[in-house]
Amino acid sequence: MRTHLALLAVLAVCSLPVSAAWLYAIQGDVLYKADPVTGNWQSISDTWSGTELMTSCGSNLFAIQGDYLYKINPATGEWTQLSDTWEGTSALTAGGGSLYAYQNGSIFRIHPADGSWEPIPGEYDGTQFLAWAGNALMLIQNDVLYRTDPVTGNISRLPSSYSGTTAMAGGGDDLYVIQGDVLYWVDPYSGDYASLGGGYDGATELAVAGGYVYCIWQGSLWKTDPDDGSYESLGSSWDGTTAFCAL
Repeated sequence: MRTHLALLAVLAVCSLPVSAAWLYAIQGDVLYKADPVTGNWQSISDTWSGTELMTSCGSNLFAIQGDYLYKINPATGEWTQLSDTWEGTSALTAGGGSLYAYQNGSIFRIHPADGSWEPIPGEYDGTQFLAWAGNALMLIQNDVLYRTDPVTGNISRLPSSYSGTTAMAGGGDDLYVIQGDVLYWVDPYSGDYASLGGGYDGATELAVAGGYVYCIWQGSLWKTDPDDGSYESLGSSWDGTTAFCAL
């Protein structure tokens, strides 16, 4: 029973972003921590130049920089190199106790403890975005949204076209997509969607924390309430951010 409960705890934590407490961003060479209420920030560590992929699982951050996957302590910025051969990876997310990365036509399940990996079943050439929502791996592949079971490879095509999408993030049973100028809420089970308003053109960094949606747009950090689409700026010093997530 204790083992079973521990496993459930790991699965829950790796799907954390709904109740996340902090935002993390890489800008230039530096990893920053930001308060999701005030936007106040502090630098944690450097040497992250060129990093474009970062996610969270358990109590750690994970980033791919060049050929390497790193586990990062979010309190100190100290890092551990887990594995290599990740050059060319273009999407990264976490959920269900694992990391998922898209590289060269395949999606790989990565064990966060040691960086070991294996491909998940299925054909994924043309994958553009990955996110975890509704207890499933969500992906946009060739402008189409799919719901995927990464264990069995079962995949369901959801309605609508996602051409022009620039960012996607999940939290709990909610999926959020920026397509063109508009931020959308998407039901990860049915594909039903609702517009949360415009003004997001060109935003590529998106995260979900504490029931709110955060994005970096034109150098500013924005907080959006998905209940009514209202938003507020949390500061304007984020130009050049290349990776963004919540923990």
